[in-house]
This record gives sequence, C-alpha cells and structure tokens, in this order.
Amino acid sequence: MKNIKKDIPSLVGLLATASLAVVSVGLVNPTLTNIGASLAANFLTGFTPAKIKKWFIAEHPDKLNHSIKKLFVASINEALTNINMLFLETNNAANEKKTAKHLIKTLQKYLPDMLLNEREIRLDEAEIKNFLYEKTPEDAICRFIETQFAGFGVTDPFKSFLAQNLPGQIQLCFGEGLKNPANRNAWVAFQRMLVEEIRNDIKQIADTQQTIREDLSDLKFEKSGFSAEQINEIRQLVKMLNDKKLFEVKIGDEVNQSLQSIETKTNKIIQITTETNLTVAHLKLHIEKIRRQNRINHTIIFSLAGCLLIAGLFISYRFINQSFTTTIQIYGWENEQHHPLNGKGSIVLTLGDKTEKAEINRQGEAVFKGISPEYNGKTVSVHITDTDGEPYYFPENMIKIQKNSITKMQVLLHGLDKLQGTVSDNISGEGLPDVSITVAGITSTTDEKGNFIIEIPIEKQRQEQEIEISKEGYQSKRQTIPMSGDHKYRTILERN
Repeated sequence: MKNIKKDIPSLVGLLATASLAVVSVGLVNPTLTNIGASLAANFLTGFTPAKIKKWFIAEHPDKLNHSIKKLFVASINEALTNINMLFLETNNAANEKKTAKHLIKTLQKYLPDMLLNEREIRLDEAEIKNFLYEKTPEDAICRFIETQFAGFGVTDPFKSFLAQNLPGQIQLCFGEGLKNPANRNAWVAFQRMLVEEIRNDIKQIADTQQTIREDLSDLKFEKSGFSAEQINEIRQLVKMLNDKKLFEVKIGDEVNQSLQSIETKTNKIIQITTETNLTVAHLKLHIEKIRRQNRINHTIIFSLAGCLLIAGLFISYRFINQSFTTTIQIYGWENEQHHPLNGKGSIVLTLGDKTEKAEINRQGEAVFKGISPEYNGKTVSVHITDTDGEPYYFPENMIKIQKNSITKMQVLLHGLDKLQGTVSDNISGEGLPDVSITVAGITSTTDEKGNFIIEIPIEKQRQEQEIEISKEGYQSKRQTIPMSGDHKYRTILERN
C-alpha cells in the first residue's frame, strides 16, 4: 500500500492513459476520436500533483457540469449550421433547401434557451455521457430536435438527411469545442467524466478479485471434487493473489502490454484527429467561400436592381415629359364616313399664348406633332381655316387633346341648315304671298310680303339643294341652288 501511495501521480497518469484505451476499444463513439487525441496529447506528456489538483479540484462539479452542458448545447447549434451547409451541397430541389435553411434558422433562435432551461427535455450529465459514449448514440436528443423540425412540416429528404448526419455533426462540433481554450471548464468536466468511468471499472475489478479470493479460500475447506491438477492451479492462483509482489509483477506485465497497445492506438487516434482537423478546416473554408460568393451575388443583384430602377425612372421621366402627337379627324354633317374636307383646309389649335396649325390630309385628318407634354389631357380651342372661302365651322370649338390619340370633330357649313328668301311678282315687283316653296322634301309658304324661311334638318343638309316654287296663276319654277354662305334667295314668278 505504501508503494501505491507513493505512486499516486503515476497511477492517475495510468488511469488517464487508460481512458485512451476506452476510446480506442470502442467505448466512445469513433466520431469523438478527435476528443481522445486532445486528451492523449495531455496524458502522454505526464501529470504532476499540482496539475491534477488544478484540473480536477479547482472548479466545483456543478459549475463544471454546467460548462459541459453549455458547450454541448452550443455544439448542437453549430452542428445545425453545418447540416445546413452540407444539405445545400446535395442534389435536392431548391425549394427544399430553402425550406430547410429557414427551419434551421428559426429553430436556432430558441433551441439553446429551451435546452439550457430544460423546459422540454432534461439535458443532464448522464444524458450527455450516454450520447457521447455509445457507439450508436442514444437518440433521445436527436429525436427531440427532429420533433421540433416536424412541427414546421419538414420535407422527407431533409428529415432523412438530418437523422443520418446530426449525431456525427454534434459529436464532431463537441470535440472541436473541447480544443478551444475558452472551454477549459467543459474540457475538465469531460476528463472528470472519463476518470469516474475508469474508477468505477477498476472498483468493479477490485471487487471481483476480492470475491475470487474469498471463493478460493472457501475451496480449501470444502470437498470440491476437483482434480489434482485443477487444485494445483487454484493453489498457484491463491499464492499469486496472496503474494503482493508477484501480483504486482503480473499486473505490471499486463499493464506494459496494455500500454504498448495504447501507444499504438494513440498514434492512430492522432492520425485520425489530424485528418478530422483537415476535414473541419476544409468545411470552414468551403463555408466561407460560399458566404463570400453570396455577398458578391447580393452586391451584383443590388447593383443591377439599382441600375434598373434608375433606368426606369429616367425612361418614365422622359416618357412623361416627352412631346407627343395628337390627331384630329374631321367628318361632315351627314355621318362619320362623310369627309367634305379631304385634302382641303387647315386646323388651328390655340395652346396658351401660341398656336399650332396642321393641314387636313386626304383622309380628313390633321396631325399635330411636337405638342408640349403640359397640354396632355387639357381642353383647348380649335378652329378651321384655309377653306377657299367656304364658311366651314365647328359647332363645338373646344376639344380635349390626348397623347397619341385621335379626336373626331364634326364640321358644318354655314347656310346648309336653312333657306330664306323672297318671291316677287314679275309685273308689280311686289312680294307674292301664299307661294308654295319645297326644299329637301320640306314645304312652306310665303307670308304676305313674299318672304319665307325653311329650316333643314342636319340629315338633309346638302351643299346644293333642289327648290320647287309654285302658285296658282303663275308659272311654276324648279332649279338647283347652292346653300353655303349667308346669301338670301330671291326669285320672280311670271304670270300665266
């Protein structure tokens, strides 16, 4: 026992080294080999009592447990970020990737608080230890996270991808977090967990050895029926157990063999950890590359959008403030297909303090070009001119001009709407009353002074009309007369 007390630092180093054996033989999930390598690097450099006290006694266990819990929750959050980046590299549909990205960001906002406050799931040391130590991690944590995603209607491809990759990513991120000096308390807590496991295993071995001693002692006093050879082997075993030096030699041989195996496993772990570090570094570089490309793409998109907006505003400004063309189509008093001024006359628009003039073409249209945009939609006055003396006029001389539109206007001719005149006797020269006058199918008679006025409806108006004049005792008269102008018709009837 004295020798054992003197070698306490060495035994602690041996226990810590044995933790690597636990890692190497598969008690810890292979994805945590990077954790084992970090521990191996420290254990193989040797322990001192001061260092042991600092690592395993300096912090209160509750504080260490909380530190490893915080690191584990942070590892879950970082693992979800890696899951998002890895899922973006798959061949799944773009809308599924977009949905997965949105769900991950949403869950990351409240998941840490939910896990740390244990509102939905108890995340204690035993739960974390089971997740990290098992070859196939206990899936309560992963099932809880998947349940949170299910509440958002997660797609089947992402659900399958999450179940396949989430445990390994959590373990990978947890191992990387242990290497960070900022997580020293979590690292100490994790080593304490490993040492406690090893201590329990050694205690079980010691209890088993004590049981064997007791059972062998009992065999001395019983008639067992063993053969002489078996009894001899049992005696040798009892002798070895009773001889502490011999027992220590045997244990030493076994320990040396275990150390050689541990050294081999440690070298392999260091190699795997180096490869894992390279994989994580590559993943981080890839993520940074994608983020940088996204920033470039966003800059290009915003620049193009800005250019398009400026171009649109410029075009809109030019369109709104651009001079325009408007057309006035002239039709006559008969109907819209009647064009008495085809190729004849001009139309004049009054635009503020200036006028615009356009000739009437053979289609009966006057086209005005270069109208200032300020007159678009405004009402202006219009009149007709250059009609070779014929008294054409617009009954409505105000029109509303529109940009790039055709406005139809009716034109009339003075004198077509009525015929007035006087019928006289050829001998006396006085006006004849009761003379029958017929124009455009409308009949009237003269008054006592021989005067008459006949109103002609617009549908019967013509530039020339046929007039019939008759009175009993006088020779009837029929002739075609022009209607335009303000002239007064005068005629003389001869007696029979």
